[in-house]
This record gives sequence, structure tokens and C-alpha cells, in this order.
Amino acid sequence: MIGRHIAEAIVKRGDEFIALTTNADSAAKKLSSAKKIVELNDYLKLRDEKIDAVINLAGANLGSKRWNDKTKKEFYDSRIDTTAKLVNLFSQMPVKPEVLVSASGADYYGDCGSKDVYEDSPRADSFLGKLTGDWEQVALKAETYGLRVVVLRTGFVMAKNSEAVDKLLMPYKLFVGGPLGGGKQYVSWIHIDDLVGIYLYAIDIPGISGIYNAASPNPKTMKGFGKSAAKVLHRPAIFPVPGIVVKLIAGEMAAVVLEGRRALPKKLIDAGYNFKFPRVEDAWKDVLKKQ
Repeated sequence: MIGRHIAEAIVKRGDEFIALTTNADSAAKKLSSAKKIVELNDYLKLRDEKIDAVINLAGANLGSKRWNDKTKKEFYDSRIDTTAKLVNLFSQMPVKPEVLVSASGADYYGDCGSKDVYEDSPRADSFLGKLTGDWEQVALKAETYGLRVVVLRTGFVMAKNSEAVDKLLMPYKLFVGGPLGGGKQYVSWIHIDDLVGIYLYAIDIPGISGIYNAASPNPKTMKGFGKSAAKVLHRPAIFPVPGIVVKLIAGEMAAVVLEGRRALPKKLIDAGYNFKFPRVEDAWKDVLKKQ
């Protein structure tokens, strides 16, 4: 979903892109504007391409399956192994890309309560903490080959065509919506237009490198986040879902919504990025219009 939005923005501004994918047939339908589509197993075919920037969004969808040892290995390997292949590609390219912008997640920090969280905050001792931490470290190895590397620890992405947003909003649309868990956990969120803007900004601005929180400067509690959506939908937000129920339904994956963090984008703001949607109320209005 994020990749399609970025691809549209790349083409709109007059650039070209190559898609590296695990499913070329599916990518051809979704990314018809691609200059070229290459299967991941054939990644070394790109060795002699002149590529200015690489955006790495690799990774199986964390919400697509119930978590167990097998699916967690798939989530982990799909990120670590693919990123390692990119680094190997860079090592063999006679003309290197200028920059690698690689995805990560605000789940890196785990449950931080109500305290402000910045990029130097410690990694969580959890599955998601290890997954994101190891993913970042592999991406940063590209610096060895002269690339500028930017890692974006992304919050909850608000977009019209997002499965995660649809799942979150379904109870509200059915008039039975309310906060998940205690409702006091903080949601670090970001509108898709800002996330796309940050990826392109990271490509374009030479002074940007290292790790950045890609989240709105105004995180909300889960209760406030849901109430803002309910207000736009003209629905009630008075039916809380206890954490134990979320855990029974989602299993270990429940940590994604029951744990909270106030990941703040001070580094991005200091680097000159201006958010288009700093307020969750405006973000929901945009995402939910015509719904």
C-alpha cells in the first residue's frame, strides 16, 4: 500500500522507478508505471543499472496472519534477507546509488507509556523490538559501500486504502466502536501523504542520514484517536474492547495495538520537514471523506 503511493508520487514528479518484487505478475497489475519489474531472486540483474535512490519497503504484512513461530520467522526473514540482498547488490554495483531509504517501525520502542520517545531511546526486549532493530542494522551496512542511509521508524499509517485502517474503523461504522484495551496507550500515527513526503524528502536532502521517527508531532491516546475518527464518521465511541478480548482474538499480535508510545519526529522537523497533517482530526477528515 505504501509502495503504490510512493510510486505514484515518483512518477508524478517526473522520475522513473524499477520495482523489485516477490510477485512480478501482481506488481505488474499494481505498478503499471514501472520502468521495469524484477523478481527478487533475480536482484543481481540490477547490478549495472544506473539507480539514484533505493527505497526498501520489504516485509510480509504483520497483520496478515495469526502470529506463531512459523509466521514470525516469515515476518523476520522477509525483512532481514531482502535487505541483505540489497546490500549485496550495492557491493557489486560499479556505480552505486546515492541513498538507501529503508523502512522500520515505531514498534522498535515497545510500550513506553506516556513519556516522549526519540531515536536514541532504547530498543524493546520483544519480538518487534528485535525484528526492527536487526532490520535497521542490516540496512545501515549499506554505508560501507558509500551510500547515505536513512531509516524511517514509521507509526500507524492513515490511508484510504489501508487494511489496518479498515479493521480499526469497522466497529465504529457498525455503531459499536470504542477504545482498544485501556485506551490510554499512545498511538504514533502518520498520514500517508506525509509518509510519502518524508521518503522523497529523505531522497532529496543530502544532509539527512541515520534514523528518524516517521510519525506525526501530535500522537494521540487510543481513546482520542478513535474518538476523532468516530466524530468524522458521526458514530459513537462508547464501547471499549478490553485488552483480554483483543488478546483472545489477535493472540500475540495484540501487542501492536495494546502497547503505546509517543514517538516524536523532532529530528525530521529540525531537518526542515513540514507536516501536511500534524493534527489527527484533519488526517481523519481527509482519509474518511467520501466514505
